[in-house]
Amino acid sequence: MLQVNLWLIAVILSGIGIPLSQNYSFAKLADFKILITQKTPSENANSQLPWEDLYNRVPPPRDDIPAGSRGDICVITPAKPGKIAVVWSDRPLFLWRGSIRKMEVRPRSNKQVLWSQTVSENQSSIIYNGAVLEPGQSYDLVLFNQRSVPIFRVTFQIMEKEKRERITSDLTNLEAQLKQEGATAEKIAYAKANYFASRGMWGDVLLEAYKVEKPSDPLSKFKNSALERFCPRN
Repeated sequence: MLQVNLWLIAVILSGIGIPLSQNYSFAKLADFKILITQKTPSENANSQLPWEDLYNRVPPPRDDIPAGSRGDICVITPAKPGKIAVVWSDRPLFLWRGSIRKMEVRPRSNKQVLWSQTVSENQSSIIYNGAVLEPGQSYDLVLFNQRSVPIFRVTFQIMEKEKRERITSDLTNLEAQLKQEGATAEKIAYAKANYFASRGMWGDVLLEAYKVEKPSDPLSKFKNSALERFCPRN
C-alpha cells in the first residue's frame, strides 16, 4: 500500500514538471509524502488558539430558563435573560436550537418586514444579510414553525452610535496590527472575539466565531459547545 501511494506521488511530480530519475528512492519519496501531509504553520497556529477559554472571561449569561426559549425552541443570540440584547454588529448572528421553517426581522415599532429568510430543518445559524440595521434601534426577530405560524419573538438592539463607533475604531486598529504581524484570519477573529468576551458581548463573540470559513478543530468545538452552554437540553 505504501509503495502504491508513493508511486502516485511520483506520477504527480512528473505531471507537474518535476523530473524524477530512475534512482530516486522510495525513502526520499516517503520524506516528501511526510512533508506534504504536515500541517502548514497557519494551521498549526489556528489549532493552538484557546477558543474554549473565552467562556471564562465573562461567563455567558445563564438563567433558570435559557436566554430565549419556548418549548423546543431556544434562541442563543440575539437574546439575554430578562433584558433586550444589545449587539455591536449591524449584521448580527442568529443562533438557535430547534426546528423552524422561517425567520423575519421587523422594527420593534411596527410590523413591517425588513428581512425574511427560509431555513432548512436542521439549520441552527444564519448571519443577517438584509438592509443595514440602524444604531440605537430595536428590532424583533420572529421565528415560524414548519406550518409557517409565528411561534417565537425576541427583541434585540443595535448598539447606540457613539459607543459603537468607539468599538469599531478599536477593532479596526486591532485588525490592522494583527495583519501587519501576519496573523491568520482565524487568529484575527479570535482576537476580536476575545475583545467582545471581555465585555460580555456574547452575540458578537459568537458572530466572530461563525464568520470563520474554515474553522480549526478548537473553533469547531467552541461553536458546538455553545449550544449546550446557552441552551442545555433538559
